[in-house]
Amino acid sequence: MGDFFIARLFDRTIDFLGHSLNIRGARQSLLTSNIANADTPDYAAKDIPFQKLLRQKLGADAGVQMEKTHTRHFPDPGGSPGKESGLPWEVEGDGRGVNLDREMTKLAENNLMYQSTVQALAKKLETIKYIISEGGK
Repeated sequence: MGDFFIARLFDRTIDFLGHSLNIRGARQSLLTSNIANADTPDYAAKDIPFQKLLRQKLGADAGVQMEKTHTRHFPDPGGSPGKESGLPWEVEGDGRGVNLDREMTKLAENNLMYQSTVQALAKKLETIKYIISEGGK
């Protein structure tokens, strides 16, 4: 009976959020490296395919599959794997130099998503604390 409650308490959400934070942290480092090397000759910007990695982690059956139903919809943000790095995830290179505006936009978006994930994890842990304290009694 105890295993059931433990499994329900610590469901896949915490694992998902933890994995998401790991990827977002690594992506932040990679994007700042791109910005730092903006003036380096022949340096190609690199990125981590975040959505693709989460799909792999959660399995193919998890989540909602995107479908382009209108000609003005944006394409799927996935891409083909590129150069390898020391990271445990594949890193994509676009073959172009560093565009500071594009990299700064990616950095800001990644930071916002990181902060949102931290808030979601904190909320999940608050819920667990509330449950453990028997609903505040």
